[in-house]
Amino acid sequence: MSGSLFGWDLVLKSVESEIKSNEDILLCFAHLVLVSNDFKCVGLGESKVLDGSETKSEALPAGWSDSYALRYVHQGRLYLFKATKVDDGLMLNLIRVDERTTSLVHLNSNLVASRTGSLAQMLPKHSDMMQQIRSELIDKVVASRNSRDGSSQTAPAPSSPQLPPNPHPMSPLLVDPPSFPRRGVGVGELDLNPFGRNPLGFPGPMGGGGMLFEPPRGGGFPQAPGFGMPPGAVPPGARFDPFRPPDVDRFPRRPPNRPDNDEFPPPGYDDMFM
Repeated sequence: MSGSLFGWDLVLKSVESEIKSNEDILLCFAHLVLVSNDFKCVGLGESKVLDGSETKSEALPAGWSDSYALRYVHQGRLYLFKATKVDDGLMLNLIRVDERTTSLVHLNSNLVASRTGSLAQMLPKHSDMMQQIRSELIDKVVASRNSRDGSSQTAPAPSSPQLPPNPHPMSPLLVDPPSFPRRGVGVGELDLNPFGRNPLGFPGPMGGGGMLFEPPRGGGFPQAPGFGMPPGAVPPGARFDPFRPPDVDRFPRRPPNRPDNDEFPPPGYDDMFM
């Protein structure tokens, strides 16, 4: 965008007969700032259609002071410029049609010191007004919304360095990795296979692992001393809570069909004074 402002005398000379108020002076100045920033006027109105046949000009079109609605082109995009008179000045709106972004600037009528003379005589604060129009009216809509959104996003965090694969991966079910070397290769591996060996095949020796119970074939299990369970049911060194008193089978059983002493009534059970 241009950093200087030229052409005020040409603009004022071309519309001198149409200026009737301070608001007209403010609108002419805003038009000059737009033209100085590579905007080209393509006519009056608020149409949002740009077919490419419009005539681009740096001059204000005829009838500009009646509608205060102008159409501009900047970098191939259409902008609508609308000015509204308020009690203390002029409200300027600039709309970028393709992204529907809008900006607004309020200029006070007291900024106009005279309707004739040089730019410095008519608008003593024209430098401040030019900066205000550029920053608050033009820059806010010329910058693409997509570029603003992209610049506001935080930069992605750097990715962490890739670690070499662990040659000895641990099981996900193991909470705390062992602090001592494992002994007995293959210990407990059969417990990880719920089927163990083929339950439909010929049964192998006892203690084959798996989670399926194979019923005994050709007779019952021999009773292990002390627990009344088949051999191999309790692994060596395993913690086991017996479900009945140990060595109960070594005591002789009472003869069948003989009542226990607990089955007789206590002495004197029918004596009401006892």
